[in-house]
Amino acid sequence: MNLQIILAGIGGQGILFSSKVFSELGLKMGLEIMGSETHGMSQRGGSVIAHLKLGKFQSPLIRKGAADILYSFEENETYNTLKFLKHGGICFVNLENVDQFNKSIMKFLKEEEVTFRTYDATGAASKIGSIRSANIVLIGYSVGTGLVPFKYEDLKYVLELVSGEKNLKVNLKALELGFQEGKLTGNNP
Repeated sequence: MNLQIILAGIGGQGILFSSKVFSELGLKMGLEIMGSETHGMSQRGGSVIAHLKLGKFQSPLIRKGAADILYSFEENETYNTLKFLKHGGICFVNLENVDQFNKSIMKFLKEEEVTFRTYDATGAASKIGSIRSANIVLIGYSVGTGLVPFKYEDLKYVLELVSGEKNLKVNLKALELGFQEGKLTGNNP
């Protein structure tokens, strides 16, 4: 399996931690890992983008139009990184209300046959008292939909491996919450 993933957001949203999670997940799946991050004023809420390749690749950066999956933890970063997504790719966005998403971009996504899912991961994370866990909620949601080739058990194992003792309990709660919501949504928009 070869898989190219873009993780996009702003400083403080756990992009680098999410990249670490997917890297360990790839290793658990027996895949080679290659990645790169770009930081733009990340400590001040600037853009942070991680390119992650699972499988056999020659270079760490993902070309425009080549990513299989885009995880966007912030709406505006979705607009900035959609160019990386391939025709027929999958996009998960942390968004409170899909109606607020740009209508012309929605039309473009349909034309490109992109599977587009939004989920209010921040709202869900606030229910467990940890807005900082929205990244894990969104990842759990994606796995629950069945649209990505990752298993819940493997993701749980990886979180147990990479989460610090202080954050493990809340990360596992965030994973479970997102996963259950994703199962309810399934493949349906």
